[in-house]
Amino acid sequence: MRLSRRTAIVITLLVVAALVLGVGITVFHMLSPDPRFEGIPDLDNYVTDEEIVLTYDEYYAVQDNCLYVDEQTSCEMAVLIVNDTGDRDINDFALRTFQKNGIGKEGKDNGVLVVLVLSTREWKVEVGYGLTYVLTTAYISDVGRNNVTPLLEEYEYGLAMVEMTYLLGVKILDDYQEAETDDPAFPIDGIPLTLTHWIIIIVVLVALTAVTKGRIWYLLFFILSFGRGGGDFGGGRSGGGGGGGRF
Repeated sequence: MRLSRRTAIVITLLVVAALVLGVGITVFHMLSPDPRFEGIPDLDNYVTDEEIVLTYDEYYAVQDNCLYVDEQTSCEMAVLIVNDTGDRDINDFALRTFQKNGIGKEGKDNGVLVVLVLSTREWKVEVGYGLTYVLTTAYISDVGRNNVTPLLEEYEYGLAMVEMTYLLGVKILDDYQEAETDDPAFPIDGIPLTLTHWIIIIVVLVALTAVTKGRIWYLLFFILSFGRGGGDFGGGRSGGGGGGGRF
């Protein structure tokens, strides 16, 4: 369908106005701190030992376990050792740390976060949705009860983290199967867009901007550009699986 010059100009101006509005709202929200992640740390690659309880050998043993699993399966494991979780309980703290740092590959959600809290003597394993069928709550509980908790009770924090990452890693190596799809990368039939498509897109964008008070632009911009979160991880998200315990 051929567009008249006036119609083309109007459409262009509407699109530009919508984009400018969206970018402005996005920048505003990006400069504002997200309350969900207040007090949540940025992770240092695979191992973040805030209390420096790991020896040199233990640190690199945990690092090597995580790296090997990543290289062989694309699954990302991370370990965080802290003294306390602030005003949050360990479950919320682990979940938000997982989300903020985007552990796991984007689109696969195949991340694992092990959190050890010294002051409350708790541990938690947060598992991405794409790994919940491998690292079940029952399996994590067995590992904790039989292999990890006895070491933690003896203050062998480093050995406990080596054992935890090794056993979780072995399970992933044995049972993880990456999801496959035959869907095309861009399954969109309506390109180039017609006048009707442009009108629909503009109406939808304007409506969503109004309904969400501009948050839709922040969400879209976050997904397209900043979905990875902090650290060097791939942008996964948590499915709320996992398990934990005390020692």
